[in-house]
Amino acid sequence: MSNQLSIRFEQANTVRQNLRDGRFTVFLEYAPPLAEQPFKLALKPGVELATYVQEDSRIAALAITNHYADQLCHPLAEVAAHLHEHCHKESLIYLSGRGSTLQQVRSTLASLVSLGINTVVPVTGQAAAAHPRDKHGEPQCWADGYIDSCRLLRLLHEEYPEMCLGATVNPFKYNISDAFLQYGKLVRKLNSGAQFIVAQAGWDMRKYQELQWYLQGRNLHEPCLARLLLVRPEDVTGVVEHRWGGLVMSKELGSQLQRESQVNDVQAMAAQIRRMSLLAAGCRLLGYSGVQLAGVQDAKIARTVVDRVHAALAEFTSFSAWLEAWNDFHHRVELAPYPYKYYVFKGLLESRQVTFNPETCSRTSFTIPPPAWLDMVRYQVGRRLRLERWRGPIGRLLRAAVTGPSQGREWQLDKTFYLSARQCPKGLEEGACGGSQPNGYCELAGRTCFYHRVLALAEWRNDLEALERVDEPQAPERS
Repeated sequence: MSNQLSIRFEQANTVRQNLRDGRFTVFLEYAPPLAEQPFKLALKPGVELATYVQEDSRIAALAITNHYADQLCHPLAEVAAHLHEHCHKESLIYLSGRGSTLQQVRSTLASLVSLGINTVVPVTGQAAAAHPRDKHGEPQCWADGYIDSCRLLRLLHEEYPEMCLGATVNPFKYNISDAFLQYGKLVRKLNSGAQFIVAQAGWDMRKYQELQWYLQGRNLHEPCLARLLLVRPEDVTGVVEHRWGGLVMSKELGSQLQRESQVNDVQAMAAQIRRMSLLAAGCRLLGYSGVQLAGVQDAKIARTVVDRVHAALAEFTSFSAWLEAWNDFHHRVELAPYPYKYYVFKGLLESRQVTFNPETCSRTSFTIPPPAWLDMVRYQVGRRLRLERWRGPIGRLLRAAVTGPSQGREWQLDKTFYLSARQCPKGLEEGACGGSQPNGYCELAGRTCFYHRVLALAEWRNDLEALERVDEPQAPERS
């Protein structure tokens, strides 16, 4: 039996109600234009898109996000207010902590609430183009440039308890450490107040199913949306070369998209839309609560996309029939980025097994690499001294001796197993972001993500649950 949800497009319910009632919900994503363009002129395509969303009852809401852009965009609240004049449906807002202060976040939130918007997905945000680097080109720790999504979630949950909050997760991780880090941080986000989940974009349906099996295996029943991305031909190379933080496309799929684009623009777009509609139908059959259609900034193309998605949802009611169509369309092309092919479970995307069954769905064997001996020493010393409780001059000296210079910040060492998060270019203390490359490298630096070391220590201490907990900061005891 499949785990699909009912499809009902004619509704006037809020986003929250649709998700609670099990309605398969379709969102259309809009990305605000760059700030260098005149506001009203730049937003003209957005107004056309918002008008279309208002008219089409099959679309529940407009999702507005700027956290994928690496340049300054027009203010989110101003964009939302302008589009709200043309689309009175509830908007789904992605609120990025990149380049913002808590005061700016609160100001943006107040503006959104005044518009009646109460569905928000806090995100840390991709690497900023303006991220500072040293004279050798190495990224510096810029903790003031990013606010972690977990911190934003707790802030929103505390100050706006009636708000419907979402959490993003990137299931498209093809090495053991990154996969564990993503799922661990997802649980931490849920523990921080998130009520629904948005899976970041990708094309590997095995990973979409992996996320569903993980949630079902952990008895996590929050509604889950899938973000589906329509890629322009000129962007394929950048995606394949992992220049779009966290977005993964295999070279084989990239080659297929490039071949499609060489025929003509019309057929290339038709192939892309067919792929997106198959993804949407597959996600519904796997148990997703809806899809967010991204990369469609033109109202005319959006109408075609929604028509095709709607047709595919009606066409495929059997998982085995969908799987045959999916495989035929891709000619069984490899969707994992060689040589990185890790999946949490065996038997993914087989017609005989749609939903998770603990008796038949087995995990792939794995070994998390052990921690470096120096990291183990730091942990033992920091834990024995209870280093997180020391403040003042003596505390700074002790911390510097164990973890290195603090750069004027009191790092929450207990969150990172007594490694200093200053070694993360974004200065994240709540867990890894979703931007790492398939080989586990940081999106900003040519080295392995800092949180691989934290994960290794957590495994060594048999305390992987620490990556999911939401602990209150320890009060200082000494100075």
